[in-house]
Parts: sequence; structure tokens; C-alpha cells
Amino acid sequence: MKVELALAARAEHAEGPIWDSEAGVLWWVDITGHRVHCFDPASHRDCSWDTGCDVGAVALASGGQIILAVPNGFAQLNPDTGALIPLADVEADLPENRTNDAKCDSAGRLWVGTMAYDRREGHAGLYRMSGDLDVLEVASDLTIVNGPAFDDERGRMYLADTGAGLVYCYEFDPKSGDIGDRRVFVDLSASGGWPDGMTVDEAGGLWVAVGRNSAVHRYLPTGQHQESIKLPVTNPTSVAFGGPDGSDLYITTSWFDLSEQERTEQPLAGSLFVTSPGVAGAAANRFAWNR
Repeated sequence: MKVELALAARAEHAEGPIWDSEAGVLWWVDITGHRVHCFDPASHRDCSWDTGCDVGAVALASGGQIILAVPNGFAQLNPDTGALIPLADVEADLPENRTNDAKCDSAGRLWVGTMAYDRREGHAGLYRMSGDLDVLEVASDLTIVNGPAFDDERGRMYLADTGAGLVYCYEFDPKSGDIGDRRVFVDLSASGGWPDGMTVDEAGGLWVAVGRNSAVHRYLPTGQHQESIKLPVTNPTSVAFGGPDGSDLYITTSWFDLSEQERTEQPLAGSLFVTSPGVAGAAANRFAWNR
């Protein structure tokens, strides 16, 4: 499968790509670079804003607002001024933690996972924010939370615990937002791969960026590994479908965890890549903000 360079960003830790189908642009973040980006594939123009802090994810809200996952919760970005307006706390009582990946489900609820800065085991959780900005913890005893990704048709929510090398599959009710029992869907712990950001395609396939593996894997709903996309860098971090018909797969990458020698050997680490995997996926859901 041919992979093309979309943007030679050289970001420290590019993550969280989401496609804005209304504007035809890709939003993404550079977590440790403290920036949120907006990339226009048509013009190849990339705009960015300095967040002044680790920014775990970006989400689109109804009405065109931009919401960011900042270390202790959620904030709204004013793109005209670059100002961040606090919205809701997440683990504000745990300064050793920060928010990480975040995604909206089809009902407009915003989900976010956390992690400890020192990546300590079992010190993270998963939270769900409603349109009223109420935040509820829905899972705990995790280490580095990435995702989630939703498959409404099969009543599933996928969640990666990167620190454990596992992808979980939870029972999921898309109407209520409740999650049920979980099981291990993918186990990469023995291989040393880092399951990271993910998305579900229109056929129910789960695409997972696998750090330390230079690849994005596609898994069938049965959990069978079907195919892989190989990359010229060690650490892909997340994936998102985009483009006019949702058939482009964008891939973010990082050089943050590479050695100095690896960074020299991988000049494209931290870039955005794109490929056409032969299957499409939906654009990002929007947060249903009750304003």
C-alpha cells in the first residue's frame, strides 16, 4: 500500500488527527510541542496555535467551536486570539497526570483518557463529558489511554492501553453512552508494539497505529489481523479517515520517544502521511455542546 508524505511537519509528538468534513481540513496536535494545527490538503497550508501546555487532543463542537484536551481538563480555543477558555476539569486533583487522546461518539459525547507523566502503571482513567460539560469517570486502573474508537453497528467501543500493549473491546450502548464488559481484542504486549490512536472504517475494520512497529494495522471485527501499512518512521501515533469521500487515511507520527541517533536517521519522523487503503471511514463526530 503506497504511503505519501502529506506534510513534513517535524512535530515532536504529532497526534489526534480528525477530519473536518465541513471545512475540508485536518486538525491535529503536537502534544509536547504545545501546538494545535489545522492542515488544508488542497493548499498544503498548515496553521497552528501555541497552547502553552501539553495538548492531548482536539475536538470539533457544534457551532464551529474548537475544544482541546489540556493537562487538567478541557478548554475552548479562540482561533482569533489563541486564548484558551477553561471548560471542565478532568483529574484536576492529580497534577501528576494529564489528559491524552479524546474522541466524540455519534451522540456528541466527548471521551478522553489520561496518563501519568511518568507513565506509572494503573494510574490513568477514561472519562466522558456530556453536552452540559458534566464529566464522569467510566473506567480506571489503566496506564496510557488512547482512542477510543466506536462501532455503533456492533455495539462496541475500542480502547487502547498503550502502556499495557493491549486494545480492549467494551460493550457499548451508543444511545446511553454506557459501557459494559470488556475483553482483550488485540494483545501486542509480547511484541513490544505500542497500540496507539485508532479509528473504525465503514466495514467495521479497526485501524490501529502501532508505535515501535513502523506500521498501522487493520483488524477485522473478529480480532484477526488482516493487513498492515508500513511507514518510514518508527512511531506512528494515530489515524483518521478524511478527504472528500472519506477514503484517505491520515497518519500522524512522532520523534519524541526516539534516541538522538534515531531522530537523525528518521528525518520524516513527526510528519503527517496519507494513504488510500481501499475502504472509507466517517469524518469526526462533533461535540453536542448545550450552550
